[in-house]
Amino acid sequence: VGDVLVTTASVRLDGASLHFAPMEFPAVADFACTTALVEAAKSIGATTHVGVTASSDTFYPGQERYDTYSGRVVRRFKGSMEEWQAMGVMNYEMESATLLTMCASQGLRAGMVAGVIVNRTQQEIPNAETMKQTESHAVKIVVEAARRLL
Repeated sequence: VGDVLVTTASVRLDGASLHFAPMEFPAVADFACTTALVEAAKSIGATTHVGVTASSDTFYPGQERYDTYSGRVVRRFKGSMEEWQAMGVMNYEMESATLLTMCASQGLRAGMVAGVIVNRTQQEIPNAETMKQTESHAVKIVVEAARRLL
């Protein structure tokens, strides 16, 4: 919690990215953007992890959360969190698959940074101070990475 994640690629658990490229096209970050984000994160002393993200359209079933009104998660997603963890996927979020697919398929550069505000295997309620600090780190990282790229 409080760490920064730099995404190299995203598991496409979304639908929107299909509007830009077929499912076989990878949701991959630009190498220069990724490198700049990692260097920027290190320059501010943020604990940084680099790797693959799972990107889902939905917050609850697509991320295998059972704490909904019905508690129902469709068969396709049951056990998915454990499976993604076994493959080294770092986190869930909801935007990177679309962003990375949209940009890569059109020849644009894109990178992705996220902050860890909860450890879902321990608890789901974020701490306000951790959220504020993590958000501040992410903003500083993006600004510094953009400076390095421009």
